[in-house]
Amino acid sequence: MPFITGCAILKKETTAQAGEINNSVSYEQIRALNITNNDFNIIKAEIDIIIGNESEKMLGNIKYKETETYLVSIRNHTGIEGARILITSDSILVNDRINKKLYYGSTDYLNKKYGITTKLLPIIVGDFIIGDNDSTVMECSKNDANIEADIGGKKIHYKIDCGKKKITSVIIEDEITGKKIKIEYKKFEKDGVCQIARKITIKSNEEEERIEINIEKYELGLENDITFIPGKKYEKILLK
Repeated sequence: MPFITGCAILKKETTAQAGEINNSVSYEQIRALNITNNDFNIIKAEIDIIIGNESEKMLGNIKYKETETYLVSIRNHTGIEGARILITSDSILVNDRINKKLYYGSTDYLNKKYGITTKLLPIIVGDFIIGDNDSTVMECSKNDANIEADIGGKKIHYKIDCGKKKITSVIIEDEITGKKIKIEYKKFEKDGVCQIARKITIKSNEEEERIEINIEKYELGLENDITFIPGKKYEKILLK
């Protein structure tokens, strides 16, 4: 596959990498390891949605193009696709294959419903988002750095591992409502310029719920463009 580079096969960190200690880290160094610097394909991810004492397990596939386009496929454990979701910089399309419905709307829906904008979506997979031209150097304490940023009405609190140069946790806070989302990242793996967290946990501060994502297979690059075919004769529903 000519477009697959870097993370075609993920390798576990060596002991030296895992124990690396840094006294400082720059924003540029952290951004250099962002997954969304490239096209990528999360081929298989196990997703566990937990609400109170109940949980639902499913499988996910996420494709990304550098044009800020995401294609998400959600399947049950037998492999049957329940939903296909296309997210661009300004729109959302959802094929609900089970109920034969096509949901559509602007990306404002993500902010209203889930408290996250499309600009912040890379944070979900552990990417560092901040001013593009900011080359600040942060001093580290016990190999950690804490960074705060304001992006689109959201206050972002990053905790950075200075050795890995990756986010280990982040809190996204809505400055108006006070709602918070906390995301934690574990089980880092690195190969060349690519470094990802294979375990991601997303928590809300208002409800007893969390989403656990375990990435099992991943590669950089996409051979083909992302395409989304709306379901034929599906009922169309506007996302508000």
